[in-house]
Order: sequence, then C-alpha cells, then structure tokens
Amino acid sequence: MASSVESGTEASIASEQEVNNSSFLSFHSSQMFTDGLSFSGFERNKVFIGKGDGSFSDLSNLSGADTPNDSRGALWADFDDDGDADIFVHNVQRERHDLYRNDIHEPGSPAAGFLKLRLRATTLQYEGIGATVTVSGPWGKTSQVMSRGAGFNSCQVPELIFGLGASKSGRVQVTWPGGVVEDFGSFDARTRWTLVEGGEPVAIAAQPRTLPDPLSPGLKVESGDILAKMVFADKDGNRVVLDPAELAADGKPIYLNLWASYCPGCIAELPLLKRKAEAGEMHVVTLSMDRPDAISDAEAILDKLDAPFTRLYITEQPLDTSGGEVTTEDLFDLERLAIPSTLVLNSEGRIQTIIRGPIRK
Repeated sequence: MASSVESGTEASIASEQEVNNSSFLSFHSSQMFTDGLSFSGFERNKVFIGKGDGSFSDLSNLSGADTPNDSRGALWADFDDDGDADIFVHNVQRERHDLYRNDIHEPGSPAAGFLKLRLRATTLQYEGIGATVTVSGPWGKTSQVMSRGAGFNSCQVPELIFGLGASKSGRVQVTWPGGVVEDFGSFDARTRWTLVEGGEPVAIAAQPRTLPDPLSPGLKVESGDILAKMVFADKDGNRVVLDPAELAADGKPIYLNLWASYCPGCIAELPLLKRKAEAGEMHVVTLSMDRPDAISDAEAILDKLDAPFTRLYITEQPLDTSGGEVTTEDLFDLERLAIPSTLVLNSEGRIQTIIRGPIRK
C-alpha cells in the first residue's frame, strides 16, 4: 500500500523518509491541512470484538485505532508472531501508516492457543488462493478462505491464524481450489505450519519479536525522559520557566496536567486534583491547551475552583530558550494531543508515569 501521488510530481516518494516529515503537507493535501479539514469529515475508524454470542462490543476508543486520519486500507498480520493479528493501516492524511499491536489478552493470563497456517498448492495457484481451511477447535469448526485481497485498497498476507483458546490442539482440513479435500490431522497449539497439497506439512520456526509501546497520542516524550526545565507562558503571555528541581524540592511529585476549558473530562478531574494538592500529596501544574483568545475562560474556571495550582499556558509567540529549556513544540503535537493527559514528574524532571484520560483516584 502506498500513496497515490504520482512519482513524477513528488521527488520524495523514491527517497527514505523520516517519521512525521513535512512532505505530507504538499500538493492537494496542503489546503486541507491549512484549513484543518478532513477528506472523510473526521470519521474515525471503528474496532469491534465478538462477544461469543453473535453480538459485538465497540472497542474503538479504547483500542487507540480510532484515528481521524482518513484510513484507506488495512492489513491484518501477526507482526510480532505472538499468535494474534495486528493491524497495519494506510492513511490518506497526516501520518501515512499506522501499526496497531494487538494486546487484547489480559496481562499475566495464560497464553491462548493458536495455529498459524500457510498453504503450498501443487496444482493451480501455488499459494492455494481460494482454498478453504477448516480447524476443529473448542468452538466447533471454524473456516477461513485463503484470500490475498480483502477490503478496499487492501491485501492480506498468505497466512491464516486460528484461535484455539485453552485447547491443546486443533484438527485441520483443507479444501483445495480444485475441489480436493485433504485432512492433515491434529496439530499442537501455538505451532506454525505450511500445509503442502498432497504432501507432508512443514513446520515453521517461531520468530517472536517485540513491537515497541506507542507514545501517547500527541506526546513527543515518554516515561523515563528527563525534562529538566520547561518554558511556557502565564495568562498574560509572559515567559515562565517550570523548574522541577525548584518546585519539587520537598520530594513530592509534580502532576503536569494537560487540560482545556472546552474539555468536559478535563474540568471534571480538577476537583480531585485540588483535593490532592491541598492534602499535600503532590504539586499540581495545569498547562492549558486553550487558544490565547480563550485563556480568560480557563482562568475563570480555575478562579472559581480556587485551587493551589501553578497555572501555565501555551503561546503562539516564540519564547526565549537561551537557558536550554524545552518548549511546547518539543513536548507536544498539538494537532493530535489527547486531553486530559497528565505527566507525573519527580524533582529531576524525570517522567515517572503518563496518565491517559481523566484521573479517577
């Protein structure tokens, strides 16, 4: 999957690209981005999971895959070889490609069984495209068709993944494109095989690999990073340096809370932060994402709350960073920043935890 921009009009297509480089702002996308518009009307991707009774649960917002980037194609494949399908998505807008790691199993729970199967046909098409593979497992018989194309602008890898749950094995049958039905017998769970038409199955060695944890949406930093000094603005646009060593000299953590006056979830968590700050559990710094013309709205909310917060704001004006301070641009991608979010810092400025969503306790 790739962009449909003509290679003759965009020289960067043939060159190696850095993540989040500026070339995606060129040509027909330029005005869309400048105006903050979307080809798809900001429709987000949807993710559903079967509940086992014929109905589905909507996990779109929990999955992290509900991007508004106007996705055009998707590929399901086990990129980390852990037995479940991850999703690679091609987008028309903003980041062109997203890889979503499947972590649907509960951490610490016993690993579920699976079979991963490939086909090698000796008659007709060599990948066995069109063959039906049936696995008898804990839920009876489950069938999948070897199809290298599925969905709009998408193709699939030549590998089928069958879940076995707690079963230790699964029985496999293949109906080849020519109509021949072949029973390959039972295979142990958590194994990988190439099924050869009219021949013996060939074991495939496991190749587990680690897919990195994603950054929080809109954050350019992660847990463990050190933010020694940061520069923001006060309500009047004046330069303010946030120095964790100075603010947290007493050893209490700093909660750098990213919020906005237009965000209901942000406002809902402020009373809890107030109670914790007044109880001496932490130092709370509120960093408002409001535009300069809405700072008065944020100030009104904080004035009414009357909490012992350090109030900071972002600004569109350049700020002096001659002391080596990091800025808003170093920390956040404001177009994609999910709020509320909270960075928990120690006195060194090291990010100990990133809290996504409202703080609840």
